[in-house]
Amino acid sequence: MAEIALRAGGDMANAEAPGTYAGSLGLAVLGRVPLLAGTRAQASLLAAGTLGPFAAAELVTTYVDAIAGMALHAIVLSALILAAGLTAETRQGAAPAHVSRLLYALTLVPLIRIISLSMPLARFDAALWYLMAGLPVFLAGLVIMAAIGLRPGAVGLRLSRSPLQPAIMLLGFGLGFVEYQILRPEPLVAQATLVRFILPALILLVATGFLEEFLFRGILQTVASRAFGGLAVVYVGAVFAILHIGYRSATDVAFVLTIALVYGWVVRRTGSIAGVSVSHGITNIVLFMVVPFIPALSVRPDWLTLP
Repeated sequence: MAEIALRAGGDMANAEAPGTYAGSLGLAVLGRVPLLAGTRAQASLLAAGTLGPFAAAELVTTYVDAIAGMALHAIVLSALILAAGLTAETRQGAAPAHVSRLLYALTLVPLIRIISLSMPLARFDAALWYLMAGLPVFLAGLVIMAAIGLRPGAVGLRLSRSPLQPAIMLLGFGLGFVEYQILRPEPLVAQATLVRFILPALILLVATGFLEEFLFRGILQTVASRAFGGLAVVYVGAVFAILHIGYRSATDVAFVLTIALVYGWVVRRTGSIAGVSVSHGITNIVLFMVVPFIPALSVRPDWLTLP
């Protein structure tokens, strides 16, 4: 990994491994129909057009019917695979089109929701639910990395000595407090004892902190950077925020979007997802396992009035 490690401020998307793409999709026949060229402008148009279907599927899932929402996500997933095949380069040995790679990577978005809605996890503890639902998505992320030729260093799986790393980690404590004031969720564990705290905290750190940053700031932001440049941070942040519609709070969606932009900027500057992964995990640990058990913190301050 040392030979492809990027210096701070570098674009992670430039550290990709070569490879053929249409065959990886399993859509070689569709890949021979160049209906949609992989130009930068068309990639931007197609990627921006995915925000609407993602949001529609999440809104239906949350406010109308979960089964209907899952069906919409399945349609979006199928459309992304089809469109990725149609936009794939066909010339032998040619570099894959940016739009095709992006569409293929975006299949992770509906897949996350389909798995979370369909897996029979009701009998699992809440903390184990995150782990069991996250494992197949993590494997899907690895498959997509291999299919489009992304190496670990390209998606931020490297350390960085930037001072932004410890700073963003510490920020996670404050973010967890603020998000608790927005959502005020039930605690993830019944009692705040050390024995009951350790395993769920580790699960949140790995299954929400690392996994979500690996998928969004790692894979998606890296691939989207080839189509959007610096605006990939905004696009991926919007996708990430849309997946929080299920909390039924516009304030939380705005909060998550803001933090996603900060996380995306840090990853773009440092070339590493280490700091944001720890920060994300700490945020969820504080949100679900710390603030609910500390009365002085769980009481909403007078100056903080939220709808």
